[in-house]
Amino acid sequence: MKCKLCGNQSKLVYSELIYMAKFKANMFQCETCELLQLDKVYWLENAYAESIAVTDTGLVARNIDLSKKVLVLLSSINSNLIFPVFILRFLKMFIKFFASVFFKSYEREILDYGGGYGLLVRLLRDSGLKAYWSDPYTENKFSKGFGSETKGHFDAVVSFEVLEHLENPISQFDILLKNENISFLIFSTELYGERVPDLSWWYFSFATGQHITFYNKKTLSFIAKKYGLYYFSISSSFHVFTRQKVNSKSIKFLVERSDYFAPAVSRLYQSLTWSDHHLMMESITPKK
Repeated sequence: MKCKLCGNQSKLVYSELIYMAKFKANMFQCETCELLQLDKVYWLENAYAESIAVTDTGLVARNIDLSKKVLVLLSSINSNLIFPVFILRFLKMFIKFFASVFFKSYEREILDYGGGYGLLVRLLRDSGLKAYWSDPYTENKFSKGFGSETKGHFDAVVSFEVLEHLENPISQFDILLKNENISFLIFSTELYGERVPDLSWWYFSFATGQHITFYNKKTLSFIAKKYGLYYFSISSSFHVFTRQKVNSKSIKFLVERSDYFAPAVSRLYQSLTWSDHHLMMESITPKK
């Protein structure tokens, strides 16, 4: 089987896996980029009868956490941090009180690609970030009126819990990463390690049938090199592609502590909650 990401040869690692208790597929690992992928996926219409899996009980908590991480990440990237980690560790207490020295408000537009119900966009806009959403498969419930069609281009893209759902990942990466207007792609997917995971790995999610493509560090490094990007990870599930080299170690230190720093960083912004309310009121008020 040819790899769906790099086109090189893949080897069989698991045969006749059972998805949704009735659909069979074989899993292959690319010998070059180590992408884990299935040979055939013919159950997605069943898997996405509801686009958000009923098992995703962490959806709300995850979006709250991600909104803090994105806020701290973009505000630290935008400040052109020059401080090494050991200085930040020493100054941690003071950073919270002098946020404007270490962070700078991010004023450019952000796209949530695969934004689901729009909860993350609403949380980001509540924090003051100019976020918009795009998702052809899910009805937006929380950020209507702020779809991607309302803006021409975006400087940053966030895409959480999307990559593992892609049947043809190269086409989606081409859309996002060939666009030179996009400076950052911030995304989540749980990486596997140097070896193919056991079938007990929770992220395979055989019961829901929605997770069909899996990555490790080598896969992400391949993607970064292919598109001429820099890549670093905050954790095993939170990753960043950038066009320009950044102080990734210091950014990682701050984002890992986003619960601590987010309240201070938020003071650099003016929430869009109330102004968005006025915009939506205008949109539903009959014109005289």
